[in-house]
Amino acid sequence: MKHLTLFAILLSAIPANALDNSPLTLSKAVELGLKTDNVIMTEAARVSSAKAGLEQAKLSRLGGFKLKGMYTNGTDPVYAFATAMRQGTFGMASLATINDPQAAGNYMAGIEAGVPLFTGFAISHAMKMGNLGIEAAQNGYERAKTGITFKITYQWLTVLLRAKLASLAADTVKAAETELKTAQMLKDKGMVLGSDYYGAEAILSGLRGYSLNWNKALELEKEKLAIALGEDPASAREVAGVLNESAYSDTTGYKPTEADTAGRRDLKALEKMAAISVESQTMQKDSYLPVVEAFGSWEANSKSLSDFRGNRLLGVRLNMPLGDPGYFAKKDGAKAEAAMAASRLNEARKQATVEVAEALNNYNAARESLPVAKETVEKASQSLELFRPLYRQGRQSVLEVLRAQASVLQAEAAYYETVYKLHLYHAQTLLASETLDAASVKEMSDKLASKN
Repeated sequence: MKHLTLFAILLSAIPANALDNSPLTLSKAVELGLKTDNVIMTEAARVSSAKAGLEQAKLSRLGGFKLKGMYTNGTDPVYAFATAMRQGTFGMASLATINDPQAAGNYMAGIEAGVPLFTGFAISHAMKMGNLGIEAAQNGYERAKTGITFKITYQWLTVLLRAKLASLAADTVKAAETELKTAQMLKDKGMVLGSDYYGAEAILSGLRGYSLNWNKALELEKEKLAIALGEDPASAREVAGVLNESAYSDTTGYKPTEADTAGRRDLKALEKMAAISVESQTMQKDSYLPVVEAFGSWEANSKSLSDFRGNRLLGVRLNMPLGDPGYFAKKDGAKAEAAMAASRLNEARKQATVEVAEALNNYNAARESLPVAKETVEKASQSLELFRPLYRQGRQSVLEVLRAQASVLQAEAAYYETVYKLHLYHAQTLLASETLDAASVKEMSDKLASKN
């Protein structure tokens, strides 16, 4: 029973995804990545910080309350005279030494409270800026989620591509080794030239190099995906998907406009930041207005920590800056900050439109390149199939057969890289237009789950 309890405790301490070794679909990978990404956690904390800032601005309307305590000792006539009055020890004898008093000590304890009646609109400005700050932070958080979704999609697709290339290289090496075994027997019988055989061996070595490099690249990309998902890189999982020519919407001839990026969360965040700069400018303009506060205080004074005598003071005070030499400079600085924020927003809008245009262009280029890449694979495969019987009939060199195999491998690699770009640039277009959400990821995941 003790062993079962210990096992249950150890099992509960292991992260849930650490026990799952099933292949990863795109949807599952994105789901896991969004839960563990540090950038998203940072942006979530930024939202919490913005909310706390707004709460602070709201609570500042309640004013402040503080405790005071102090011990003083001095021979200054004014101090000694006032201290004696506060302590209630002042008498006629005090007048005899008023110009040359003995050292007077005083213990003071007190409380003070103040409630703002008018702050020159500083609190209302702070609350508006706080609300805008929350909206900016929330938009930044949502944009971060979209960005991480694309990052994981890119990494998942890259693993899928590398796995396909490694598989193609392994199959090609295996087929080439079979041809070389046959060629070895023919060479021993004098039916194959040594120069052709060694040339074919050199091609096989090149194919093995491809296989080695592509397998290493696959291992690296799988580790990077595991790290992005918060999993152990040493036990990186396989991806569940098939690179295929799944079609998305036809965007040929479409010209993107600013309307395509109207939903961009990063632009919305910049809009809120620009609004904060405008509010800050208005706040600086209003800084010449008076600040009115109702206050009250209570103090107790004693010479020896006993027999404290208390007194109170209530009132309303006004502070108004009449001669701030930096007022106009501060106002101009706030105006410049607002202008810079507006310029950053306008530039970001232009850049977002460019990003959509680039992604669409890349997607259309990949889509239009697919038939060419596919035809290249077909032609290279036809060439190989024609070489094989000729070689076995002694009418063609094994060197040409392996060259044809290498050509097929290169053509297939180019084809699958084009298919990879098709899906990647589709995701990039969704990212640029802020439409890379759970539904679009599921659509991609379903399209890549099986062959057409």
